[in-house]
Amino acid sequence: MSHIDVLIVGAGPTGLMLALELGAQNISFRMIDSCPVRSDKSRALVLHSRTLELLNRHGIVQKFIDRGKFNMAVRIFANQKFVFENDFNILAFDDTLYQNPLIISQAEIESVLDEVLLLQGVRIERPVTAEKISQDARGVTAILRHGDGTGEPLHCKYVVGCDGSRSIVRQSAGLKFEGAVYPQDFILADVHMKWETRECLHIFMGAYGFMIVFPMKDNVWRLVCSRTQPLDPEAEPTLEDFQQMMDRLVAQPAELHDPVWISRFRLHHRIADNYRAARMFLAGDAAHIHSPAGGQGMNTGIHDAVNLGWKLASVIREENDDSLLDSYNSERRRVGQVLLQGTDKMFEFMSTTNSLYLFVRNYVVPFIMPWAMSIPGRRALAYRFISELGIRYRKSSIVGQASSWKGALKGGDRAPDGRLLSGDVEITVHSLLGARNHSLLLFSGISGVNSSAEDLKRAQSDLLMDGDQSIPVHRIMTSSLKNTGIVDLEGQVHGLFGFTGTGFVLVRPDGHIAFIGPLTAMDELKAWMRK
Repeated sequence: MSHIDVLIVGAGPTGLMLALELGAQNISFRMIDSCPVRSDKSRALVLHSRTLELLNRHGIVQKFIDRGKFNMAVRIFANQKFVFENDFNILAFDDTLYQNPLIISQAEIESVLDEVLLLQGVRIERPVTAEKISQDARGVTAILRHGDGTGEPLHCKYVVGCDGSRSIVRQSAGLKFEGAVYPQDFILADVHMKWETRECLHIFMGAYGFMIVFPMKDNVWRLVCSRTQPLDPEAEPTLEDFQQMMDRLVAQPAELHDPVWISRFRLHHRIADNYRAARMFLAGDAAHIHSPAGGQGMNTGIHDAVNLGWKLASVIREENDDSLLDSYNSERRRVGQVLLQGTDKMFEFMSTTNSLYLFVRNYVVPFIMPWAMSIPGRRALAYRFISELGIRYRKSSIVGQASSWKGALKGGDRAPDGRLLSGDVEITVHSLLGARNHSLLLFSGISGVNSSAEDLKRAQSDLLMDGDQSIPVHRIMTSSLKNTGIVDLEGQVHGLFGFTGTGFVLVRPDGHIAFIGPLTAMDELKAWMRK
């Protein structure tokens, strides 16, 4: 019988990202998928800002950028009239390198991850299914069924189900998948069209329904529409159905031709009652499925994988006890619930068939939206939700802050990014953070007096003597102390983290703050790290 650390069931974006995370941690794993070949259908279409940051931890984000295109805005129309445009560039966030969502098909995303993993010697085993998954205190046993019909017993420490909404791992673990099916019928098409409009995301609403239009590549656009109930509910949509919706909802409609893919689908909103059952875990669509409003489903699955990967590695290496893995469910399921509620509201607004709600959507909202969204703070808040830059784990049991800390950032928040200088080379905060270990950032304070530099050196020395010497430590200094560490020229990064005086931030491998406080509270950090 074969023995490995982790079995990954499912080789979609979530499973591939988990493989990347475990590979970076030198954890042994196998990845299986029931499909003989990877799908060439576009399916999901967006990598959001936070996902791009997480991919950049592995130095591969440019591969995705090269195959996609950044979406610069969202334009909203009602009753064939322009209502509002949200230009992402106007938001001008100063804490991320990735201002805009990247339009790239799921097929391309999987292709890039496949290529990266292949270079690392990782092979996806296809077509292979997992049967008779069982677990005990010592591990998990699964029977793998290969494409030629042969069975193979496998023993592993943990199994992660990244195998979609019909997850065999979830069923084997006895976990519930609570939720329902949306009543509406939807149709989707990737089509060619020449359209005299700004190349960005468009949303059209009117008496005939709604339509979302995404720019892809080479004059191909994705159209997603609610469908008027056809005479035959099982009837496949045609190009004419989409042309009819375009003509009814758009003042200057485009002519559609040469469809690449046409499909119909029903949508579910469900979430597992727990993402963990002892040694079995769920991630991605196996754990949660919701409407495509906001384009967050695939991104959320990738984030699940990042959150779980470093925790599995830490427990397998016996750096932490098994209780660390409970934080995966407490952190990520809460995120799943919030996203489910948020996307439900957005989706119900767009797809409603209630006559009163239709009137509000088509006539009242277009009147108030330009005023409501003219306030930059509201637009920024909405975008931080959709981009997932605003996700935080403040209620988690494995994060914290010093008792005297008064700053806005707390344990569990995403560590902001910002530009720094190392010698003459421009770097970023996130470039200092590793995907394998926690990282410690020490800040000199805005005043940048010489005593601050000495304080940081002593703190670094004390921590290395007292704690985990594998944790990289970086000293971030203001320009007056530029010869003693990495330089925050204008104090921007100090401001992002909320430091005026000296301070520290311990950052997890997933880029979230584990512990933060003033330098005078280093003893609290040491005590927290010993727990």
